[in-house]
Amino acid sequence: MKDMMDFVKKNLGLEEDEKERNDSDTIIVPEHSFYEIILMKVKNLDDIDHAINQITEEKNPVILDMTYLENEVPEDFKLAGEKIKDVRQRIGVEVILLCKTGKNVLIITPPEIKLIRKD
Repeated sequence: MKDMMDFVKKNLGLEEDEKERNDSDTIIVPEHSFYEIILMKVKNLDDIDHAINQITEEKNPVILDMTYLENEVPEDFKLAGEKIKDVRQRIGVEVILLCKTGKNVLIITPPEIKLIRKD
């Protein structure tokens, strides 16, 4: 009976489809088991250091709301920008400004995660 079924499958082309399907199955294994996306309102430079640590050590993307720092402590806002710029140049993290009007909200990702900007 099995021979008869194999014969029918072969004549109908079903046997080849199963082989092709098995050959084309792909398993995608991420480098990182999961990513935590951290949302943070930056209130001081320690928050920036924590965010940079999350990006460089833990490999997690971070979304930073820099509005408070910009409005309340402009000197630290400038230093925070310099720290982010330094990490971007040294390590190759990606940074995109998410909000252009009224708020400075950034997303910063480790080099392993690519951001694609679509206008």
